[in-house]
Amino acid sequence: MHELYLLFLLLSLLLFSGLKLLSAFRKKQHCPDLNLTDLSAVIPFRNEALTLTKFLASLKIQSVLPAKIIFVNDHSEDDSVQIIEQFINKYGLGTLIHLPQGEAGKKAALNLGITNVETPFVLTLDADINFNEDYFDSLSSLPAVGLHSLPVTMQGKGFLQKLFSTEYSFFNAFNFLLSSIRPISVSGANLLFDRNAINYQKQLKKHKHLASGDDYFLLKEFRRKHLPVYISNETKLCVTSSAPDSIASYLDQRVRWLSKSNHQLTGVDVLIGVFITVYFLGGLIVLAYSVLTCSWIALLSTFIIRFMIDAVVYFNYAQGLGKTKGVFMLPFFQLIYPLLFLTVATLSLFYKPRWKGRS
Repeated sequence: MHELYLLFLLLSLLLFSGLKLLSAFRKKQHCPDLNLTDLSAVIPFRNEALTLTKFLASLKIQSVLPAKIIFVNDHSEDDSVQIIEQFINKYGLGTLIHLPQGEAGKKAALNLGITNVETPFVLTLDADINFNEDYFDSLSSLPAVGLHSLPVTMQGKGFLQKLFSTEYSFFNAFNFLLSSIRPISVSGANLLFDRNAINYQKQLKKHKHLASGDDYFLLKEFRRKHLPVYISNETKLCVTSSAPDSIASYLDQRVRWLSKSNHQLTGVDVLIGVFITVYFLGGLIVLAYSVLTCSWIALLSTFIIRFMIDAVVYFNYAQGLGKTKGVFMLPFFQLIYPLLFLTVATLSLFYKPRWKGRS
């Protein structure tokens, strides 16, 4: 068992190295840079009174701004609307619109916001993020084509939040490696795309009945049409959100994320899913078996080799963001994450997570 998993890790290292080389030699498409006059930002929100302060503070200090900023209220029940109205009245930044009765959810809010956009490019942002003062100015360095998944990091103070943040960054790092051939994930918290390249409303109809997944299905639509998809790890384009502060909130978030990826699967998606499962669960099984059989050399060699490969994958992504300290959480990640992975996978079969007071 130990030898088989080490062979799998060796093959994984060769795969990761090949992906890194492929991305290094991949020809970049030459096209004009994005003009901010061609960009509108859409920010859906629901019950974000506790987090809006940071977002609005980040918005206020920007050196340049896009053509339009649209806040879309998804029937908030707290002071979110009042906070945004006060901000707009004071600084003259942004427009506030409301979802009508009978429509609800983030997808409906995004759709309403995008139908109010007149520019060719759309940027979707979550209302619970913050970003640096040159964020919008930095967007003008992006090629004006395709879909851009811009970096999102999580931060926290306690052990759990740091572990959850590391897990999130590691999967972004894995996706960053895969992006040279097939990106598997994007985040609507920081997502920019050419709305003229696709029919947004038409693709929405295919998954409107699902509570989440606007970003996931948008990625699939761009891939289906063989349009350019870019995954970035540039710190100047990064936004930051708070990591879940409890196991319960972590499970709610991750089950919601996993449930959207179970739809419209292709053979390649299934193959990648199997690889990820073997990579994480296989390591824990080998470590547990080594302890039970007192195979201490097997235990140590498996643990060290996995940590080294994890660190290589993580550094490849995190260095661009200047957030490499998370590497010290990788040993804990190797031991604890497979248990969380199993829990999330099991719960996704029957558990209905809640989000913003809704199932």
